[in-house]
Amino acid sequence: MIFDAIEYFAQMNLLDFVKMFWVVFLIDVPRFFLATLAVGLKWVAGAPLPKSDVNVPISIMLVGHNEGDSLEQAIISLRHQTQKNREIIVVEDGSTDNFREVGQKLEKQGLIDCFISTDLRGGKAAALNLAIAHCTHDIIISCDIDTSFDDDAMERIVAPLLHDPTIAAVSGNVAVRNASDNYITRMQAIEYALKISLARQFLADLDILAIVSGAFGAFRRSLVMGVSGWDVGPGDDGNLTMKLRQEGWSVAFAPDAWSLTDVPTRVSALINQRLRWDRSNVRHRLRKFSGQLNPFSAAFSVREALQSLNGLYFGFFLSLSHAIYLIFAIINYGFYTFFILIAIALIYTFISAMGLLLACLSLGKPGLWKLWLYIPGYPFYSGFYLHAIRLVANLSELIFRSSYKDTFYPTKVRESVDKW
Repeated sequence: MIFDAIEYFAQMNLLDFVKMFWVVFLIDVPRFFLATLAVGLKWVAGAPLPKSDVNVPISIMLVGHNEGDSLEQAIISLRHQTQKNREIIVVEDGSTDNFREVGQKLEKQGLIDCFISTDLRGGKAAALNLAIAHCTHDIIISCDIDTSFDDDAMERIVAPLLHDPTIAAVSGNVAVRNASDNYITRMQAIEYALKISLARQFLADLDILAIVSGAFGAFRRSLVMGVSGWDVGPGDDGNLTMKLRQEGWSVAFAPDAWSLTDVPTRVSALINQRLRWDRSNVRHRLRKFSGQLNPFSAAFSVREALQSLNGLYFGFFLSLSHAIYLIFAIINYGFYTFFILIAIALIYTFISAMGLLLACLSLGKPGLWKLWLYIPGYPFYSGFYLHAIRLVANLSELIFRSSYKDTFYPTKVRESVDKW
């Protein structure tokens, strides 16, 4: 059986080979090659990162629901930051645990500058808008309570804002803290290294980065207030970023501003997370911000059209093209489809290995080297598993508008938002 497949492939000419693997040569390889080449050349050239100033005042916002057990450690971590002039604003969003008691205690100890507790849960967007109203500095940093940081992370993330007045927001670098928990967390650790640490550098250099991670992002307060802050999500972080870009501002990425977050350890939790993320992509780009793709709209610009097309390409077209390719392969190659998919997985393994090598060399994080043993499984995780989830998310959002039913936000909040 295997020898029959080898003989079958050996008899093919170059045109037949390209036709058989068109999804690789026309879609996947070019995007990987360009991004890896650009980031690699930048690293080889030793492109300098913008300098920061540890004395610049910043406001750090932490908002959360039922995270009382994590709050004190998060505050202690922030007090160790090299950025000296900082205030910490904490909003407790209708929690039912000990969040309020812990927050009030830390405020009395002088470890929190402003603690706000709400009686009813309003969701993350409402909590962030409440927090920003109490910030006294123009540079604000939004963090998840369960995120931890390198001691110089705040100093590094504000540097692009000090360097370039056209930048409205900066995405910090996010790595996986619980990578060693199980196989699924190791796959996500590789994914974060390739699709956040490397890919966002490339997109920021092209000025088409349209996402600032909710776990760690810096903003100019005046500009955020100018676009009415955060809208109800899910996908509220991407929504804010796109509003800022639509006003003509740029979004940067700080590869040396490191944070760590815990990723889902269960398959069901991962599926729910990715369904929420991918549905938001469709909701924003094809509905709320569809004017960015319409040449006759006031919201249209070449820059934003490219940004939106890039988001649709990775979030929508890739998953659809892979599904189409699978049908194409079965119809045209029948029995040999299994071996074709194995060959594609091997190609993706090589591509992923090269990307992880660049990440290990350029990012300087020793823990990344431990992920090498798991590279052979990554193509199946990223190329098949995540694409399948993304396809389901896209179709469910297009047909059923499923993002408006997501329990990430309370029912009363979801029902009050505009249905785009």
